[in-house]
Amino acid sequence: MHDLNVFFVCIAGPDRGKRLAIRESEILLGRSAQCHVLSDDPEMAGQHINFTLRQNRPHYRTLDGAAVFVDGHRMLEGTLEQHQQMRIGRSMWQLAGDLSHGGIPGWLDHIGGQISSVAGLDRVQGFNFWEMFSEVIRKRKDEEVEDYFHVGTLTTTPDLLEINTAWPKPWVFFKVFVISLLVYLGFVFALNIFGNIKLVPGLIITGSFMIPFALLIFFFEVNVARNISLYQVLKLVFLGGILSLILSLFLFRTTGLSSWLGAASAGIIEEIGKAAALLLVVNRLQYRWTLNGMLFGAAVGTGFAAFESAGYALEQLLASGGGAMLDNITHRGFLSMIGGHVLWTSMVGAALWRIRGNNAFYIQMVKDPRFLRVLGIAMGLHMIWNMPFFLPLYLKELALGFIAWIVILGLIQDGLNQIHKAQQEHMVSKSSEPPSQLHSRAEASFSPDNLTGGPVSTGLV
Repeated sequence: MHDLNVFFVCIAGPDRGKRLAIRESEILLGRSAQCHVLSDDPEMAGQHINFTLRQNRPHYRTLDGAAVFVDGHRMLEGTLEQHQQMRIGRSMWQLAGDLSHGGIPGWLDHIGGQISSVAGLDRVQGFNFWEMFSEVIRKRKDEEVEDYFHVGTLTTTPDLLEINTAWPKPWVFFKVFVISLLVYLGFVFALNIFGNIKLVPGLIITGSFMIPFALLIFFFEVNVARNISLYQVLKLVFLGGILSLILSLFLFRTTGLSSWLGAASAGIIEEIGKAAALLLVVNRLQYRWTLNGMLFGAAVGTGFAAFESAGYALEQLLASGGGAMLDNITHRGFLSMIGGHVLWTSMVGAALWRIRGNNAFYIQMVKDPRFLRVLGIAMGLHMIWNMPFFLPLYLKELALGFIAWIVILGLIQDGLNQIHKAQQEHMVSKSSEPPSQLHSRAEASFSPDNLTGGPVSTGLV
């Protein structure tokens, strides 16, 4: 606990350059001489806020009714995450330093760091598995779930400073998985009881989409910018899914790679086919974040995985009967949680958007080593996954899944940091403006002429 090196640094405003070290003992920030760190911010109270470490996590509490804004949200008390930003008075502060890793053993963290290095990413920091999924079992009303999906439109996309860039806490994906599983089990039960062949298409569709779609919703929640609507995602699932399948089949036919690489050739051909399908959206400049690319990649991977699994299920039904079909659906579905098209293509999409950023896409971007590293990892994982050797207890798949998730977490962290940096630059630019200019701009932003906004293009194709 004592080896943590956590600081709170002011990056903009009257207190710019000041910093305080967060320890187990209370650290008080304010304008009073009784505070441990004195503020020059005229809008800060005498004793405004104190900081302590609680279970290795930086905790804050405001005093005497004072308020702070964390990632744009008014707060009185809470816990800070890696690189999270807080506005106190007219100053912007940011958490810096290395936080605990949620109880991850040192050797496992070291392996994860090596994987991140190979992928060209920073070591994952501040990630806590139990904290990230702490909202999964919380009871929610249907209205809350419905409102959760109302994002990505002109009126529901949050402002840059309102984006919460702490590690996300997804929960809807689990509800989607449970509902899909119940429907799938219902089809299995009905088919076993009644033996009606008309139930088979519904069983295949539900079983093939069940886990890939739940994973897609996970990446939908991870996109903390919340600037992509579910409609756009679903459109890419179907358009990107069929396009990537067609491109892959064309490459299989023209290259003849499978004749000498066997099943492993899919790792090269299918990853290229899915990456090419991302061209449907790569030039939509309103989607500029790395996490946008991760979601788009997951959408293409979902379509490809579900359509392919449905085809395999039908093939097993015709060749060996209903038992083999059910085994195939179950096996492919549950293994896709630790590896598969959704994960691999989400990595590739995030890497491509990481290179593209705010710029229009041009073909030379795919030659960037930061993209090629991640694409190569996705291809390698896919190739080894398809190789005809097996280890007990699915050790091969678990090892490949561990690598995939480490890369994905590294890309999520990189995407959160990208938004952090944009928020920081925005705040620095605002703090450099004269107060009169800030006041005039604030009045202009709330004028009746500016409330409706202008037209925004959100189409995919």
